[in-house]
Amino acid sequence: MERTISDMIFTQESELMSDIETTMERKEVQSHGFSWEKEIIMNVYRATSEELKEIKYTSKMDLPSKFNHLDNCDISVKTSCSQNGVCMADCLRMFDAVSSGIPLHMVVIHYTQNDSTNTKKVSSITEVDLTNSREVLFGTLTRSQLEELDKLVKTVPQKRKPTEEEHEKMYSLKNSLQSLSGAIQLNIKCNSTQSRLQCSFNKFQQFIENNPTRVVAKSNTNEFRGGWISSEIVSSRRVFRKKTL
Repeated sequence: MERTISDMIFTQESELMSDIETTMERKEVQSHGFSWEKEIIMNVYRATSEELKEIKYTSKMDLPSKFNHLDNCDISVKTSCSQNGVCMADCLRMFDAVSSGIPLHMVVIHYTQNDSTNTKKVSSITEVDLTNSREVLFGTLTRSQLEELDKLVKTVPQKRKPTEEEHEKMYSLKNSLQSLSGAIQLNIKCNSTQSRLQCSFNKFQQFIENNPTRVVAKSNTNEFRGGWISSEIVSSRRVFRKKTL
């Protein structure tokens, strides 16, 4: 099924179905991500329809290196309406990926939203090399420190909000660890439906300015590295229910 292309979007979401409220809600808010993801995987990195079918539902990467016919590296695809905010999903998974030494590139599709026409338009496409980027992303943070915070978050049952005491413990530790981090922001997602630790870029433009050698390619149009994606698609703004921690 075409929809099975890396449902997690190493970039955007978490590793398992428990990371979303419902399958239908996720399908609705991320339809644009699936559309552009499929296009860039096929039109830029030249993966075939048959190869897409081989990418498993729980694949860690949107495009494994063996299907990347442009470069010999894994590809993670992100979409964002914010020029600086890019969601990076599960924190420990991200830490491991950028520490492994296995070639990994991230492609970020930035877009603008037109609410009057319910359309999204590509504003830029940027590919960055995240191979061996642990220090620049996570600073001096260690995996054991992130595991401690991850464990603390997951001690809260997913069916209820954290208590004031639990909230204080989580955020006290998170704030102390954040001071050790690099370009990555630690994000606690803990409420009545989820208990997980994610991460994100909150200053993506600053990251690429500070690390120009990691920028593989950038385009301010829908054309990218000899290929293309749709310049504009019909898609309403992403809307999420407000949750209280």
